[in-house]
Amino acid sequence: MSKRTLHAYYSGSSSASTLGTQQSTNQPIRRRVEFSQSDLVGDPGNRIPIENYPHEIRDQVRRAYALRGPTQPRNLTFVRKWQSGQWRSFVQSWFDEFDWLEYSESKDAAYCLYCYLFFDPGKPEKFGSTVFARDGYNNWKKAKDNLHQHSTCKTHTNAVLKCGDFMNQRTNVARRIYVINKEEEKKYEIRLNSSLDVARFLIMQGEAFRGHDESSTSYNRGFYREMVDWYKDKVEIVKDAYDKGAKNCSMISHHIQKDLTKACAEEVMSVIMDEIGDKKFSVLIDESRDVSVKEQMAVILRLVDKMTTLFFSSTFICTLY
Repeated sequence: MSKRTLHAYYSGSSSASTLGTQQSTNQPIRRRVEFSQSDLVGDPGNRIPIENYPHEIRDQVRRAYALRGPTQPRNLTFVRKWQSGQWRSFVQSWFDEFDWLEYSESKDAAYCLYCYLFFDPGKPEKFGSTVFARDGYNNWKKAKDNLHQHSTCKTHTNAVLKCGDFMNQRTNVARRIYVINKEEEKKYEIRLNSSLDVARFLIMQGEAFRGHDESSTSYNRGFYREMVDWYKDKVEIVKDAYDKGAKNCSMISHHIQKDLTKACAEEVMSVIMDEIGDKKFSVLIDESRDVSVKEQMAVILRLVDKMTTLFFSSTFICTLY
């Protein structure tokens, strides 16, 4: 079951005036591109190429598909086609022989997961690289021989090696250039846990994270930063982790705050979806707009809990800009 979130991010626009002229131009604010697990496409024939994703999330997409594994439907009646004077179809036992093999029910074609993830359109064509990465292979007459040939071709072998190095972060180039010792990793873990504790508290209390002025000279930099500073004053190891840790990984930026709240929302949504299961439920939705033309939508979910025979009610609030 894929995780779902209630968060939606919208882009705004701002106007800028040019000195010496009376013209004004509207420049849209570039919103941060984000990737969700619900964006994964199970059928390989319906996926978009990796290079069509924004650069910021390509690694996230690759890691999500690699962790998910190849699409190998086992309980499926494969389509039979008349090819070369005989009825032929995809054979399920090929999944056991080729761990990279995927099958598209919509296209009735075979694909390679590794070649899809690390296909390089700039490289010269090797055997089946484009076919198994994008087009799909559906000539079942000599399918097994061609699958073996693809397994040994250079393009596929390089894709498998790239995937292994990509998933093993301790062996990538960045990791080798900048070696992080165990002490620094421990400090990072302390910073992450303390930031997550603060985020969970603010979410439970329904408080805003950010302040109007978060500069170092501000007397009130918002609940999140102020609570992190309070946490540092109360717990010595937390203070040491922030003060002596990596300065470019302080875990207090607004991007980190959004990531933490999104992670919490996904976990809560996963628990709620597991709780609902196949039970009946009802949803109530209402919205209102304030003087700043911002809309808040309240979503109330109600169901009967079988364990307690009581109504379970949960309310989510989403601000629309």
